Amino acid sequence: MTAVTPRRDVRQPGLVTLVRGDVRELATIETAAMLAAVVRAQVMGCVLPMRPRAGLDLVRALAGEHVGCWTAWSDVTRGAFEDVRGLVISGHTWRAAARHVWPALERCPVYVQHRRPAPHRSVLLAVDSPGTQVALVRRLEAMMGRPELRITVAFASVPSWACSLAAALGYPIFVQRPPEERFPWPLTHGATGVSLPTTPLWAIRSLADDLRPDLVVLGLHRHRIREPWLAHPTAWHLSRELATDVLICPVG
Repeated sequence: MTAVTPRRDVRQPGLVTLVRGDVRELATIETAAMLAAVVRAQVMGCVLPMRPRAGLDLVRALAGEHVGCWTAWSDVTRGAFEDVRGLVISGHTWRAAARHVWPALERCPVYVQHRRPAPHRSVLLAVDSPGTQVALVRRLEAMMGRPELRITVAFASVPSWACSLAAALGYPIFVQRPPEERFPWPLTHGATGVSLPTTPLWAIRSLADDLRPDLVVLGLHRHRIREPWLAHPTAWHLSRELATDVLICPVG
């Protein structure tokens, strides 16, 4: 007689929505539920280890429809984010807690919610190489099958450090509205490419104002500098200031 070994229950990675007790975070929880339906994941709630806001109990009570379970931030970090498909956080909470949450970006994407919950109709993809484009498109595979989704891939040909170096050497920096250039490599199927001879920060700001996308997607490369506004100034500033939702993804 052959013994049957019971199958171990493998926990599927879920989306973790981060809150601190602001009632405006109910919109973020709704956004997390919408995203979880697209990627077929469970929504887990997590209270950030900060001074809680007065509405924490109300947020947790009203989130019952969307949040499958609640977990502690220490449990999420202790597991090296293995059970996390992504973090979802409101824009105002992100501005207050970005430094605390930022190390998670080495392990999983962070979705910063600024607009009201609604399906995505247009996405602006910021890339610096063909490899980054492939990595970010892979992150969006679940939503890219929709024919009504409009994807714009943006490339800025002036590296971020160029203006800083020019300023350090005493050269004047003239920022003008840049003309479009030819996109330097083949695009993902169905996407529109825009190449601008300027820095990534200026390019994405400009395109976000013109195109008004529902989502801006940014890639994040690993850096030895630990301060995010020094190592990743483009993602740091844009994720805090844009009116649209922002998805920041680690790309190696």
